[in-house]
Formats: sequence, structure tokens, C-alpha cells
Amino acid sequence: MSFANQSAAILGWCLATRLRLLLCLLFLVSFTWLGWTVLEKAQVHRYQALAETALACFDFKEALEDIQSAISWQPRNPALWLLASQAARREGNVDEAASFLKEYRRLAGSTPDGRLEGALQAVQQGEIEAYVNDLLPKVDSGHPAAEQILEALTVGAVGVYRFDQASFWIHHLLEKFPRNPIGLLTKARMDDVINKKERALETCRKLLDEYPRNYGARLLQAGLTKGAQRYPEAVGLYEDMLKDYPGDLKVQLGLVKTLVLLGENEKAQSVANTMTGVHPESGEAWMEASRLAQGNGKMEEAASMLKRAAELSPYDHEIHYQLGICLERLGKKEEAQKHLDRFRQIEGDMNRLDALLKEVVNQPKDPKPRVEAGQICLRNGQPDESLRWLQGALEISPNDPATHAALTNFYEAMGDENLANFHRQKTR
Repeated sequence: MSFANQSAAILGWCLATRLRLLLCLLFLVSFTWLGWTVLEKAQVHRYQALAETALACFDFKEALEDIQSAISWQPRNPALWLLASQAARREGNVDEAASFLKEYRRLAGSTPDGRLEGALQAVQQGEIEAYVNDLLPKVDSGHPAAEQILEALTVGAVGVYRFDQASFWIHHLLEKFPRNPIGLLTKARMDDVINKKERALETCRKLLDEYPRNYGARLLQAGLTKGAQRYPEAVGLYEDMLKDYPGDLKVQLGLVKTLVLLGENEKAQSVANTMTGVHPESGEAWMEASRLAQGNGKMEEAASMLKRAAELSPYDHEIHYQLGICLERLGKKEEAQKHLDRFRQIEGDMNRLDALLKEVVNQPKDPKPRVEAGQICLRNGQPDESLRWLQGALEISPNDPATHAALTNFYEAMGDENLANFHRQKTR
């Protein structure tokens, strides 16, 4: 074979080999892409199915975890972000819901579903009058979101202390959806506030028969059981919750308080040690730990804990009282008096707030007690509570100068000059 022929043969073999190699690489890439696409869709489908199961049980926390797992596979899927926003809103995580909705709108633009979710988030924060006339026809026509609309109206009315409205919306929610746990739990919480404890407990039991994992109902049931002085039963309820929610501050606090009432201080100390370790930022956790230290005669240690608690929660009247008493026992009279004076001032405000709450129940159309309650909450370091009271007053009387004046002061305190100026103009 001539050199030219040999060269041509070698070149042909090389080209054929390279073509085979490219074809193999192309096949491998295509197969990998296809495999990844199939896996991605399968994972998203699996997590969506889990989320739908959790949503059917009204377990929004678990549903949200599953939705976020699905989003990790398909971060540009707007339907997943909308579902996450709905779950977070129904769980009560307002900021998280707004963040998810913002991402949905970035991906999908302005859509009817997005506008509805935005309206429900606003309603759930108390802006009822602005949206109710648009939402009610959807409820009457059997819109797929009818249950969520009634939930949002119920939660929003309670949030701004419109108990008259809340009772109305709870009635309609449970009339159309008698198994709805949000309606049942809200009803139980309202009964608790108006001191109908047994009825609240019965509603909790009814709810938990249907949804045994409902966090809010379990926590309320345990608290009501403790309040009824059935301490061993309450301890069992709190301990069962800790198995499902290890490290949960509210559950730990309830358990420690109940164990102390039961006289099981050693066990309470163990839970308190865990609690302050997991939640070192909680003033209430340090206060409960200090009670145990005082019970063991460790007054210096208790005072140190209470000072830490007072730094973390400067508006908690019980902390100031406990610290004042502890310092008195240590002979530090002058320092003790400062905290006891602070306790009396805050306690006076809290007593007045209780009286205003009764006025609100008896005079639901009068904005004055709501405005005063908002002012009390603002000066006691509760801006969110303050705003809810003032929004409730605004819903009742949109043109009331005293309400706008209080909102002017509120937004000035929050450093929002635009909204402060807006309400200042309304006072003229």
C-alpha cells in the first residue's frame, strides 16, 4: 500500500473514531440530561404529593418543608412559590409568606392567583374593609379558595381585636367547613380570652380528635389543663409535645412551670437547663430558671439570671418583680426599689389593658379603647400589638382624628416619616 493510501486509511479511521466518540459523548450527555430531568420531575412530584397530604391535614409547617424541598429541585417553578406563600400565610408566618409571594411575582408576573394571595395576606393582617367586598362573592360562588378566604377574614379580625367580626367569620367558616382547624382553634382561643375555659378545652379536644398533630390546639389544651390544676395530665401533654417539637420554647416553658407547681423541682431544673441553653435570648426562660435557683437558696445566681432576663425583656413586669424581690433578699434595697417601681408602672398598664379589652368586647364600635390600648402597647415595647390595636380602631372609624394622631406617634417612633406624615395630615 502506498504512503498516500496508508495516510488516507489512518485519517479515515481517526475521523470515524472521533465521530464515534462524539456520538458516544452526545448520547451520554443526552442520557444524563434525560435522567436528571426524570429524577427532577420525580422528586418534585414526590415532595408535592407529600405537601398536599400535609395540607389536607392542615399541617402547614410540614407542608412548607416539603414545598421548599420541591423548590430546591425546581427553583424557577412559580406554582411552587405560590404554594409556599399560601402555606406560610396559613401557618401565620407573615414575613415568610410575603417573601415567597414576591418571588412568585418575579417569576410569573401579575396573575389573578397572585393578586388573590396578596389580598389574603393583607386581610390576614387586619386590612379587611379594603378587600372584603371583592372576596365575599368568591366565597358565595364556591371559589376553590373559599375556605382560605374565610380563614383569612377570621384570623385578620382576631388580629386587630375585632371580636364581633371574628365571631361572625368563625360562624361562617365553620358553617361551610365544620372540620376547619383554624376556625376551631380561633374559637377555642376566643373562649379562653373571655374566660370560658371548659368550652375552650372541649373545642380543643374536638379539634385534636380530627387533627391530633395540630400544634396550636395541643399547646392550648396543655395550658388550659394546667390552668385547671390538673398538673400530672398537663405534664404528660407537654412531654408528648416535646417528642414532636424538641427544643420548642413555648412547650419547655409550659412544662417547667407545671413541674414546679407539681413540686418536681429536680425534673424542672433539668428542663430549665436545656431551655436556657437552647434559647439564651429568651428573658422568660431565664426568669423560670431563676425561680428554681431561688428555691434552692442560690440568690446571687438567681439575681444574675434575672438581670439577664431584664436586659432581654425590659418590659416584662413579672421579671422586674422577681428581680426586685431577689435584690431585697440580698439587701440591695435601692436597686430593688427601682425594679419594684418599674413593676408597678408596667403592671398598672397591663391592668388597664385588661380593662380596655373588656370595653372592646362590650363596645365593639368605639375606637377609643383601641387607641388607648395601642398607646399602652407602644410605650411598653410591643409595636406589633400596638399596630394591631390601632389598625382595628382605623377599621372601625377611618376618619377618627385621635386614631390618626396615635398612628402618627406610632410611625414616628418606628422611624417611618412617610406614614407619619400621611396620618398627621388626617388629623387636620
